[in-house]
Amino acid sequence: MDINDVLAVVDSDAAGSLCLSKGGWEGWLQCELWRYLTLGKDEVVERELAYPGSRDRCDLVISSSAAPPLWVEIKAFGIFREGDADRFLDSIGLDMMKLEFKPHGARGLALVVVPTAIGDALHAALQARKWFGFERTNSKYASVYHLTF
Repeated sequence: MDINDVLAVVDSDAAGSLCLSKGGWEGWLQCELWRYLTLGKDEVVERELAYPGSRDRCDLVISSSAAPPLWVEIKAFGIFREGDADRFLDSIGLDMMKLEFKPHGARGLALVVVPTAIGDALHAALQARKWFGFERTNSKYASVYHLTF
């Protein structure tokens, strides 16, 4: 999986509608990425796989014979979740900490997806928290921030 796979999912009318909703956007995105990668690209993808020795679960784990497994944590913020921004940012930090517990040799990917209209605000919030490693890619409907480690 790479950023183009994420863009293929978020650059759709369904994503454009759901990113404006008050709920369900993140769950839809996780399921739709799973569907796209499993059916469209014939990749081996597991949802909600437990981290080794933990009750915490990873959103997606993508296995490949060509590369080490990729553990992916996803956060998606709908435009109408007013007053929820700080909690959302805290949850990004928690996901990044969870990725530290991925198996040795595995790769980690933190994905943060927001409607394009609030992409600049998220960028400023990430900078304020000194989270400088995120790259931003815009699509028609969403800004996708991604950090690989």
